[in-house]
Amino acid sequence: AAIAALVVLLIILIFILYRRTTTPANLRLKTVLILLRSLALIILLLCLLQPMVTISSPKPRESFVGLLIDSSNSMSIRDMDQALSRGETAMDLLYGEDGLIERLRENFTLRIFSFDRTTRPLLDPEDASFSGSKTHTAMAMRHAAEAMEGLPFEALVLVTDGIDNSSEDPLHMASILQAGKTPVHVIGVGVDTAARDIEISQVSTSGSVMEAGIFEVHVTVQSHGYTDQVTDLLIEFGEEIVSARKIKLGPENTLQRFTFHLTPIQEGALVYSARIPVHTDEIISDNNQLPFLVENPAKELEVLYIEGHPRNEYKFIRRAAETDGALRLKTYLMTGPQKFLRQGIDSARELASGYPSTEQELFKYDAVIFGDLTRSLFTDEQLALTRDFVSRRGGGFLMLGGTTAFDQGFIGTPIEDFLPVSLDNEKYLPPELRGGVGKGDHPTGRTFAPQLTTEGQRSMILRLDIEDEDNQKLWRDMPELQGINVAGHAKPGATVLAVHPTLSFQNEPLPVLAYQRYGRGRTMSLMTATTWRWQMLKPHEDTSHERFWRQLLRWLTVSSPTPVEVLLERNKFSTGDEVKVKARVYDEGYKPVSAATVWLKVTDPDGAVEDIQMQSDIAQTGTYLATFTASKSGVHQLEVSSSGGLSTDGYGSLSFLAADSVQEMRGAAVMNRKLMEKIAQVGGGNYYSSEKADLLIRDLNNNQQVNTVIYKLDIWHIPIVFLLLFFCFGLEWLLRRRAGLS
Repeated sequence: AAIAALVVLLIILIFILYRRTTTPANLRLKTVLILLRSLALIILLLCLLQPMVTISSPKPRESFVGLLIDSSNSMSIRDMDQALSRGETAMDLLYGEDGLIERLRENFTLRIFSFDRTTRPLLDPEDASFSGSKTHTAMAMRHAAEAMEGLPFEALVLVTDGIDNSSEDPLHMASILQAGKTPVHVIGVGVDTAARDIEISQVSTSGSVMEAGIFEVHVTVQSHGYTDQVTDLLIEFGEEIVSARKIKLGPENTLQRFTFHLTPIQEGALVYSARIPVHTDEIISDNNQLPFLVENPAKELEVLYIEGHPRNEYKFIRRAAETDGALRLKTYLMTGPQKFLRQGIDSARELASGYPSTEQELFKYDAVIFGDLTRSLFTDEQLALTRDFVSRRGGGFLMLGGTTAFDQGFIGTPIEDFLPVSLDNEKYLPPELRGGVGKGDHPTGRTFAPQLTTEGQRSMILRLDIEDEDNQKLWRDMPELQGINVAGHAKPGATVLAVHPTLSFQNEPLPVLAYQRYGRGRTMSLMTATTWRWQMLKPHEDTSHERFWRQLLRWLTVSSPTPVEVLLERNKFSTGDEVKVKARVYDEGYKPVSAATVWLKVTDPDGAVEDIQMQSDIAQTGTYLATFTASKSGVHQLEVSSSGGLSTDGYGSLSFLAADSVQEMRGAAVMNRKLMEKIAQVGGGNYYSSEKADLLIRDLNNNQQVNTVIYKLDIWHIPIVFLLLFFCFGLEWLLRRRAGLS
């Protein structure tokens, strides 16, 4: 208010002074002169009061952009224009004439990294080799974010073909960055439509095998540009071709699976390879071959066979087992009242009291066979122990047919619980299915040729020949069996391998051979006692009966765990992978042991040995963990030993294969555009093809963050104020001179 009053007073004073002039002046001139003098004095007055002027101005802040360049092996694929590789195209896009990096540096500070299975700063573009054996995109994103923590991180830009083969989800990492206000942009390098290429995508096997056994190999093939063309698919062991077949390639992007049946070349960990010869016009040659491991261990497996009386089935099962050096058949044969015959035993004390009645006695076997036996031969405790043998110890169990087998007395016992077939009361069976197994004129006592189900035709248990057609012919030529035990129907979780051709129960064919999982073990029912006919009624040189029984006994025993069980998430790794080993340690009763001392011995392909003490897993009793890196290519042997605590001194072993680039070229014939677009979408950024990567510059510039800068100035130091004051005084003086005023 005081300032306003002073201003008014100044104006009045100037008006009074200009009322009387030395030379007459018109009213308009006086008015202009009064206004100019008043404005000049008001400005001068304001300057004397020293007011401050606040000015705000937007200014782009210093911004950082992270750039991740994929340097994995898939970027070496030459599918771009002018026969350039994906990597060469990416480097030209970034570092070439008028490249993105030069233009980005106009407004941003760059942090550049290259990545494959590891991530590192890229100081020189010549250091990008495009030879990495794996692509870990999520790890690279996390590494870049950690390296730029605390900086004004404007965006993260991925330059990649989208081939990712790590276990970590890049979408999850992109969402974390987006939540932190850092968008993820992706520049895709590669083609959407594949050139001509054939790829072996996967090889899976039936796992461990025994001496002279047959194992399955499933080879998955995918091709581009070779629809309906015929090529060779080879299985090789070293330089030797052990199996080959002609295959017709399918339509684009169609997975085809081909099955081979092989016998192991020798004992030990065997490295085979599936291979398709490289065609001259293929764009990728590295994905035409895939190694795989088959374990054929030199291992003894013990089977306990309890038989109720001498019979042909017993005699010929023993003969078949004797032809397989991996199997040890321990038998207890009841030959008469209070008389028995023990064969294959290790000492006079073994089975001296008949069927085992303690865990220590029973759990040392890998499988148990019940022959033609009645319920009265066992105590309740022995039957409960047998159930624990299967469910807890993980052993195998087989019940054979016979005149007293599948005794009604087993109904309501633990045996009924784990058999793959139901034990129905005989009174609920139709008359034609009751009690005729030993009577030739009864429907259940007549001869029959078992029919293999679809599962039976694929099963390794019933594989008599490597070739499918020859296998089917052998089964058609097998002598008929005589008599079938009728217990009931197959349980819902059971797998039926063979059925009776004419007899059925509750509208289902009667099962002849069936199995199921039970707890950690497996159980099987063979509803006949006349497989010996396959030996007696065939030529002497025919070995079908021996092969059937060897394979059945191997199936019963091969998955039976040892007191120290070694586990891996898979049996094939890339060189340089981290390998996580899990061991489960049990006592004599196969109960987990938590206080054992457990060591892992790792033998690499060159024979170098590393000992690692395994650490107890607090989340799971009896489980021990260790980790190491498979730094060399080839077969690694793992041996785990335990001692102390409540465990018996135990030992377990396992092998795995480490190979170079077993994953990087899988599915790499085309870039993974779908994954790259999802990363950009989840990460709050944009996807750009290599042709439209220039748009990244525009989008980053438009979205660049700015800071508002505030300045405070004394009004006297503002040039325009001085100029205005000079203008007012100068114009007043000029007008007064022209009017002749003093």
